[in-house]
Amino acid sequence: MNNRNKLTWISLFLVVMLIVLAGCQPVNGLDLNKVFQNGVNVKSVQGTQSFTVEITPNSSVTPTADEQKMLDLFSKVNLTLTDIKQQDLTHYSAKGVFEYKKGQIPFQVSMSDDGYVILIEGAKKPIFIQTNMAGMQQFKESLSQELEQQFNDLRKRATEFAPSIVSYFVGVAPNPKTITVNDGKATIHNENLKGKDIHLEIKGGDLLELVKGFLTNVLADEKGLKELLGQIYDLYAPIMKQTMKENSQEGNPFNDTIAPFLNNRTLAIEFSFTAIQTYLKQMLDNYDKSVQELMSSPGGENVSKILSDSQYLKMDLFVDSEQTVRKSNMELGFSISDSTSAVKGIKINTTSEVWDINKPVAADKIDTSKGQLELTTLGKPGRIISIVDPKSKLYTLLKEDINITKKEINMLMESHDDYVGDSSKPYNSNGTIMVPVRFVVEQLDADVAWEQATQKVTITDLVSGVVINLNVGSKQATVNGMIKMLEKESELTNGSTYVPIRFIAESMGAKVNWDQELQMVTITRD
Repeated sequence: MNNRNKLTWISLFLVVMLIVLAGCQPVNGLDLNKVFQNGVNVKSVQGTQSFTVEITPNSSVTPTADEQKMLDLFSKVNLTLTDIKQQDLTHYSAKGVFEYKKGQIPFQVSMSDDGYVILIEGAKKPIFIQTNMAGMQQFKESLSQELEQQFNDLRKRATEFAPSIVSYFVGVAPNPKTITVNDGKATIHNENLKGKDIHLEIKGGDLLELVKGFLTNVLADEKGLKELLGQIYDLYAPIMKQTMKENSQEGNPFNDTIAPFLNNRTLAIEFSFTAIQTYLKQMLDNYDKSVQELMSSPGGENVSKILSDSQYLKMDLFVDSEQTVRKSNMELGFSISDSTSAVKGIKINTTSEVWDINKPVAADKIDTSKGQLELTTLGKPGRIISIVDPKSKLYTLLKEDINITKKEINMLMESHDDYVGDSSKPYNSNGTIMVPVRFVVEQLDADVAWEQATQKVTITDLVSGVVINLNVGSKQATVNGMIKMLEKESELTNGSTYVPIRFIAESMGAKVNWDQELQMVTITRD
């Protein structure tokens, strides 16, 4: 990895870390380490949260029509969450409102072990999105009893380990230049509280020194790093040992190499520590030189903009007497380094208040007894629009403003005589352009079914609701039950059904364009 990539990766890592951790050293008697450990230990809570995103256009650039549309609609958007109820780490619910220039769209969301259920005003049924937890459960069912137990133990130990890893990184993170702690008061959920107000600011110009300070502190903290590596070993070694035991193969080079470290905790820690220490020392020895090379590189001007004070983070926290964050206000601003961009900068504001910390909280559930849309991929927006009321604001947002159903399919022609079986290419059959049904309709988010016995194809367009039936070898088809004549009968070629392009496209509300020079056919739909 070259010096530029190393520095970029570390910078991004530290930015994320600083946003979460903010620094470690006690300020005005407040133990910030304890504050952030307490945050990790929050399992249940109630609260509210809001997000605001504001976009500043670049006055020196003339935006395209599409860019101007987006700027007009979404130059300022708000997301407000109320009735937040976190029962535990995997059960959560909230009510919310999304607001943009054309109005507000209320919604509800709930999370369980299976996934997320979202009910949006204007949708005819809730949307279900499966999480990896459900997939993990299926994975665990394929494991041996011993490995399944190891996974269960790993999940429990990982939760217990979280405060330790937060404590370590907070402990070595340098404080930003601007950080103050003062006595404070706040009223949260009708409760009058006394505590501390924390204010901090981080600017892009501070990042290089913060990165260097962080790396220096990690390198100097031999005891803390070894303790952290030991905890990581204790966390993952048991499951790795069991996996190797169940999949042991005599003479496996990987197993032979890793086994000595898995079976010797001290050896594993010393080896990992030495490797990290050597890497960090080399990085620090070359740090200033790497920075200079980065700044003088072809992209150095953009890097300088990223590391300027136009990029900033401001955060205000209220911490109660038990050193738990109860209220926060964060402002994140950054400018776009590309001078040709229609956007000059973006500002993000978030606020939150919490109460009933680690007290009994019951997350709300969304009723799915009348059905739900199981969304397995975001690549099929037609499935979403099919359950949305066309008269709703949600429909306007998705269909007219974001244009989620907009499609463009480009297909290069292939001679019918030279056809080699590519089921995504059209061909010319005696003057009629024939296209593969399955490829085209699936690109348009429609469903297609094949009935072998009758050689029948059924197409269901989720966007328009159109249902098309046709048979191979027949010029006759039906569209929503009405008989339509094709200019040429459908054909079965190398296992794929082909139909005249204009019939299939126009039946689904799409348009066809032909490029003679490129010998390319294009299907578009808004």
